[in-house]
Amino acid sequence: MRRRLLKWLICPICNGALELFASKCSRLSINEVDYDLLRAIARITDSDEVETEIITGALACAACRVYYPIYNAVPRMLTYTTEVARVHQRENALWIQEQLPGFTLPHCAAPPGEEEVLRNFSIEWTEFDWSGRSYWSTTPARAVDWMRYSLGTSKHPLQGKLALEVGIGIGAMADGVSRVENCEIVGVDLGYGVDRAQKFFGENHRLHIVQASVFALPFRRTTFDVVYSHGVIHHTYSTRTAFSHLTGLTKENGMLYVWVYSHEEETTSGVRRILMQIERAVRPSLSRLPRSLQIIFLAPVLPAYMLHQSLVRRRKMGPEAAVKYGWTEALIAARDRLTPPFAHRHTYEEVAEWFRSESYGNLEFLRDEPLPGGFPDDLVNLRVSVGIRGFSQPKLSREHSIGSTFHSTDQIPRPVLNS
Repeated sequence: MRRRLLKWLICPICNGALELFASKCSRLSINEVDYDLLRAIARITDSDEVETEIITGALACAACRVYYPIYNAVPRMLTYTTEVARVHQRENALWIQEQLPGFTLPHCAAPPGEEEVLRNFSIEWTEFDWSGRSYWSTTPARAVDWMRYSLGTSKHPLQGKLALEVGIGIGAMADGVSRVENCEIVGVDLGYGVDRAQKFFGENHRLHIVQASVFALPFRRTTFDVVYSHGVIHHTYSTRTAFSHLTGLTKENGMLYVWVYSHEEETTSGVRRILMQIERAVRPSLSRLPRSLQIIFLAPVLPAYMLHQSLVRRRKMGPEAAVKYGWTEALIAARDRLTPPFAHRHTYEEVAEWFRSESYGNLEFLRDEPLPGGFPDDLVNLRVSVGIRGFSQPKLSREHSIGSTFHSTDQIPRPVLNS
């Protein structure tokens, strides 16, 4: 965790201030261009804010008397106790006793179905191996191009801005966009894919990685120039409720972009309708199975994924197709389709009304925008789903949280809690 991230963090339970306690830190080596960019975005003058990374420590809320572990340089901000929090507790028991007497791990109730969502997406992303040559069925560069198109960066450039991506997976898109657009991105994900993101992209000084729930995001309101979530919130128990937790995070006139599954995708062909019916029938059972049994049940369909990539996608996409697409890649794709506990579908009209009801205007629909040259049909089909950008309008009241403070042992320094 980069120390400057503390400027934007709050307790996800009470929205109060956090204190940062560090047991292990490192000093970052940052080039001059990144150094100047990051200081300008965060509006800081203390070089330690840019150059200090906390590897192990905790974020403590005095009001709630709870602490959130920092483990493997990633703050773990979930409001219920997880396995990684227990590991951190065991490995740092003496330090916690000395630095945080009377504090406990958070123990709120998880949102409906979220622990199953965490389990299934953690399995998916922790099996994803980043080669730098392939991302899903295409190349990383082309996938980043698609994300930039989705965000409309040609007319809404991100240079010098602070963005939040909700649902980063292993972080490839957040990493790529931050580098190409010269911006700073905070990437949030529910699952343990954050550890893969830290492994693959932790050296990117423009990227922060946080484990948290969309239903209890640990950020000050009106913090970000851009908030976006692509293909994520429809995998929660309520897409609409998840959406509402994003809307207060943008600055005035800031941009919010979401992309969710559409009912229209089900009607594109007879084959697609059949596949959708099969998906609905098997997902509830598959999502509850342990990892080993999921593999057994998914194994028969994996050759179809590999053949489709080899015979159809490669022919359409040419050099933009994934360099590698074998058993592991097919398994990840099948998991993404068939194991999430939730996969809701919506219409443009429905989602547009969500934006308007949350005081977002000047809506831009992805389906109405011309495609830049070179996008293969495989990616063009993503426009069948709902992609909307909106811009926050002035409100009578915009909440701000109080500041946070930092303590380091190097220097000796509204979910409801269950009873």
